[in-house]
Amino acid sequence: MKQHFVAILLIIPVILWASGSTEELPPGLYARIHTNRGVMVFMLTLDETPLTVANFCGLAQGSISNKVFDPGIPYFDGLSFYREAPDYAVFSGDPLEDGTGGPGYTIPRETQTEISASAPGILVMDGYVTESAGSRFFITQEGDRFLDSKYTPFGELVSGRRTLMKTRKGDRIKSIRILRIDLPAGNFDDAKFAELYDVARSAEIENLKEINPNLAKAVIELGDERKKTPTGIHFVVEAEGGGEKPTAGSRVSVHYTGALLDGTIFDSTRKRDQPFEFTLGQDGVIPGWIEMLTDMHPGEIRQVLIPPYLAYGDRGYGPIEPDSWLLFEMELISSF
Repeated sequence: MKQHFVAILLIIPVILWASGSTEELPPGLYARIHTNRGVMVFMLTLDETPLTVANFCGLAQGSISNKVFDPGIPYFDGLSFYREAPDYAVFSGDPLEDGTGGPGYTIPRETQTEISASAPGILVMDGYVTESAGSRFFITQEGDRFLDSKYTPFGELVSGRRTLMKTRKGDRIKSIRILRIDLPAGNFDDAKFAELYDVARSAEIENLKEINPNLAKAVIELGDERKKTPTGIHFVVEAEGGGEKPTAGSRVSVHYTGALLDGTIFDSTRKRDQPFEFTLGQDGVIPGWIEMLTDMHPGEIRQVLIPPYLAYGDRGYGPIEPDSWLLFEMELISSF
């Protein structure tokens, strides 16, 4: 009889973990993801990844401003799992449902987390080299420690394993609700998000000062209006332009000055007083240029700081050493 009783006690947590129940959850912050397949519950790593969690919770509650939905509308409700890597991971959080959409911003990638994507049932923020996507996330169905080096794990499955393993491309999120179990009340709103965002950006600069002081100096000198693309390009718009942005196949005319981080100018069309003309997507230019120019209007001038992997990489080119960040002043004169 005693053995049967112990067996029942052991089975109860397993049933909760598999069924998606929120009963008997220990103190913590949780995301309850209700899908057409069932319910999954994740404990979130608020203390370790505060910005990532605050962003996810704020979007789920509709309390963070974004460019997709009006204030008060829960961001994730109704979105699909737009992609699956069979028996590996399922992906959601994209209103465009093609892996390119988001809320109109990205966030610095947080790395101080004790959970690992080496296990199944880990909630991970999708993203890029140094940035996390604003809303896209995936859930591991099979663990892979390699993911820890590229993405931010921020939640761990505590119930709903069966639901997770059944989830496939095309399934939909009915709702995501944030649960506080024995935690004080708190807001995940624009003010809290902005506070955490500023802290993360400052930490990013402080880290750069230690590992690459010249890069940190170049980033700081771009000023408070600096923006950062998902791929890691820093830029600031110095003069607005107008008209249609160029696309693949457009013929563009560009004035530029290129410099190394130490200030050494390696090329300048202004010194030659002769703009550089080429066809986007046909003539060989570095990827960072293509990304910038396809986002610029004719007449626009930008200061642009391009990372090595979007420039000349580990090969270098002429006076440009391998693994060099490059600083450009770029003016899109015309596009036709």
